[in-house]
Amino acid sequence: MVEIAAALSMAGSAYNMIKNGIEKGQEINDLYQGFSRFFDAKEELAEAAIANSNPSLTQKLFSGKSVEAQALEVTAARHKMIALEKELREFLIYTGQMPFYEDMMRERRKIRQQRLELAKKKAESRRFWTDVSLVAGFLVFAACVIGGMIALIAGA
Repeated sequence: MVEIAAALSMAGSAYNMIKNGIEKGQEINDLYQGFSRFFDAKEELAEAAIANSNPSLTQKLFSGKSVEAQALEVTAARHKMIALEKELREFLIYTGQMPFYEDMMRERRKIRQQRLELAKKKAESRRFWTDVSLVAGFLVFAACVIGGMIALIAGA
């Protein structure tokens, strides 16, 4: 998974690429790569938010970040993406590209909903198996300690 700061940086550079391309007279259809990178970054941020909201027991215990720091990072990134998307939308409206934008948003909503559901299931599964592994490791360790103590007592 891409880090939140990297996804924000990718979205910013994609936004600048789109804006500069339109200002230079390029057609919207020619800027496909910029739009793709922008919305890929937005998707990465959504997946990171889901992963942060559903951490495994190991992440809770050993994460270097406080809950407040994680919440601040996710919230700040979300607001920055909202601002960038709003600017992009307004720029497309002012350049007469509203039908393209509306069509793209309809299609995006459908695809995004499917991907977010998949990402949520994936995060829940990862959390479950991480927790199972942690508990199983602890049980093996405890069994070894108990077995060692029994061996010491039986040998004495």
